[in-house]
Amino acid sequence: MNKSEIHAGYEFESGMFSRMRSWVDVASWVRLARVPRIMASPSHVALVLVACLVTRVLVSSAVAVRVAPAPFWELQSHLEPIAAMWNAAGPLLGTTLVVAMWVLWTPVIQFVCRGGAVLAAGKSMPRAGGVMRLVRSRLWKSFLVPIIPLLCVLALAAAVFVIRVPSLLADIAWLSQATGWAIGIAVIPVGILGFGALFAIPLALAAMVCEPDPDPIDSLSRGYEAFVRRPLSLVWYLFVSGAMVFVAGGLLGGVGWAASLATWGLNSLIAPDRLQLNAALEIIATLMIAWQLTLAFGLLGGVYLLLRSDAGGQEPEDLWTPRQAAKEPLPELPKEALE
Repeated sequence: MNKSEIHAGYEFESGMFSRMRSWVDVASWVRLARVPRIMASPSHVALVLVACLVTRVLVSSAVAVRVAPAPFWELQSHLEPIAAMWNAAGPLLGTTLVVAMWVLWTPVIQFVCRGGAVLAAGKSMPRAGGVMRLVRSRLWKSFLVPIIPLLCVLALAAAVFVIRVPSLLADIAWLSQATGWAIGIAVIPVGILGFGALFAIPLALAAMVCEPDPDPIDSLSRGYEAFVRRPLSLVWYLFVSGAMVFVAGGLLGGVGWAASLATWGLNSLIAPDRLQLNAALEIIATLMIAWQLTLAFGLLGGVYLLLRSDAGGQEPEDLWTPRQAAKEPLPELPKEALE
């Protein structure tokens, strides 16, 4: 038997590793490790910090009590002031304030989200001016993102209510039992739309600044597609992102603690000023929260790219980039200048 007839075996390395460019081809979630670089961007952190301060002013003015900053992960500490604001201001003014905060935070989230998506795609940080123009051009459509699921839920709820009409007209036990079963089954889509909106709306906001054609309905469909078709991927990416935000919060907490200790020491040297100390401690805590929120919003952009890749096969590197304006050529020098 000739040596040419002997099977040399499969070349595992040339078969697999020749097609593998980096770790992101094996574990796509590694791309999220690039996003924390956004915390070093002064424009992103400053924008989130301003939004945090404005939000505290709005909530404090409605509740009539100064709202102290709380760690990012303490959701209850953030929901209680909003509930108190709703109760103190009434339904009409409370709704107005909630809408005002939505108008305030939507461009902030999209601005930071775009930067996180660009970093997750392996590109350099875009210029703040260009991203701001992109967000501003698509802002009015982005405001429609939460309205569409709300209208769909209300329409489905109205349709389900029709099932209850026969039991209102005739007080019959078996009719109430049958319509109750029908309502329980028919209301499941309402639950899917309502609970899925918690994931679809943030992903839709990311899609509005990451896709070439901004469409609120298409963006929401992408979010619901990730929730329905890729729930395990969604949970995993949220777990990785949550772990990164939690670790960042611990590190920022240490920085804030050291800065607060230094502030306390400086304030207590000569003529301690309690009001000045409290103001310094509050701005330190707010800045730490703004840093953590910047990371969370940036990770939203990276998670959207990963879910888009899992659902549709579009690579994260294929992130759409706005066309740059053509630069005017430099004027030609006259012949006399060349002589």
